[in-house]
Amino acid sequence: MANYSEKTDMVLIFGECHQNSRNAAALYAERYPERYHPPHNYFLRIVINLRENGELPAIVNHRRNRRPRVHEPNENEELQVLAYIQINPHSSVRNLAREVGVSVGKAHSILKKHKFHAYRPNIIQHLIPDDSDRRLTFIAWLMVKIQEEPLFLNYVCWTDESKFTNNGVINKQNNRYWSDTNPHWTNDSNFQHVWGTNVWCGLLCGRLLGPYFYNGTLTGRRYLDFLSNTLPTFLDEFNLDTRMNLFFQQDGAPAHNAIIVREYLNQTFGHKWMGTYGPVQWPPRSPDITPLDYFLWGHLKTVVYANPPINIEDLKNKIIIACSELTQDQIITATQRELLRRMEACVENNCNNFEQFIE
Repeated sequence: MANYSEKTDMVLIFGECHQNSRNAAALYAERYPERYHPPHNYFLRIVINLRENGELPAIVNHRRNRRPRVHEPNENEELQVLAYIQINPHSSVRNLAREVGVSVGKAHSILKKHKFHAYRPNIIQHLIPDDSDRRLTFIAWLMVKIQEEPLFLNYVCWTDESKFTNNGVINKQNNRYWSDTNPHWTNDSNFQHVWGTNVWCGLLCGRLLGPYFYNGTLTGRRYLDFLSNTLPTFLDEFNLDTRMNLFFQQDGAPAHNAIIVREYLNQTFGHKWMGTYGPVQWPPRSPDITPLDYFLWGHLKTVVYANPPINIEDLKNKIIIACSELTQDQIITATQRELLRRMEACVENNCNNFEQFIE
């Protein structure tokens, strides 16, 4: 007869094998060669008994002079909790406790004891079939460029726009997946959320350009006006060497792709700019390798919404303050070390979504 510890391992392995009793029996025998190996249907009987009867034969505690503590889970409770969470990995602890008939605290302690963790989904950008090839082409170009010019990343001006409102940041609290191993679960998002207050920022040589606020939709003509009149004032704050070697980057937003904008960028930067239709083609749908997306906007929104803004002016002031508090080391880390780490992770995952696999 299997003891309590062995039954617990059987329940865990049964879940690990996706409720396939034959595979569970084989894996159990491989993992615990020194133990008794029951037939495969024994694994199924354990779970069926838990579902239908809610109990297993109790194990007698022969240790004397010790009274069991009331709040400690017994064998049946632990096995019921483990069986339930294997079948319902998206369950909340409160629902689990209610269905099994134990306290919330006891359910938590059982999950913690067996090293179960509530994994949250990552919100990722939806990719289409050709995107992986474009991402690989860009990353290969950048790696060669860095080999040829080791200081190249110092001169890349990363830019982007984002929209802020008083709605705050997307909340992942209500999404969970209980498991003793990370399932690398994601939510596939096919759109970017549009908020009310528009902000442009840039990152260059360890410094932040902006923030620049604008109202309404960013059109090609409005963006051209910004590039020709406002951006030069930001760049005037940098030394001549930086301005002469600057390599401009933008993503594939509709305003960025306007013909008048591309003509201006060609005239101003020559072959030294990245964009969807630029001399260096920026891969579409790639916020995971865009420093402002994976670093700046998340950081700013965390700071700004720590104390919710009361009106639009308060929101803008909070953004300005949050930008001013960024350090050179934070920006250099995001635009160089973190960028290279992400490029490597992207290639390792065949240039598909990879953020769910990195710490």
